Amino acid sequence: MDDLTPERPRDAGVPEEVPEELGAIEGAFTLANEARERLRGDGFTDDQIDKWAESFITEVGAGEVDDFVDWIARMER
Repeated sequence: MDDLTPERPRDAGVPEEVPEELGAIEGAFTLANEARERLRGDGFTDDQIDKWAESFITEVGAGEVDDFVDWIARMER
């Protein structure tokens, strides 16, 4: 288990942003799906995972699942 709190980004003070470009939206969808099982294990809902992935892609641009999960942990602190 990771040191994560199952919540939406806005609950951690992170703006919930939806990527504007189709490629970024697809990237968020792919990242969410790749991280879904891992984050479900931490208690996240599918909606929370999708919102975090959209915000991550909008803010960071791209990354792997480990980058994504580490970013969530940093944003929740």
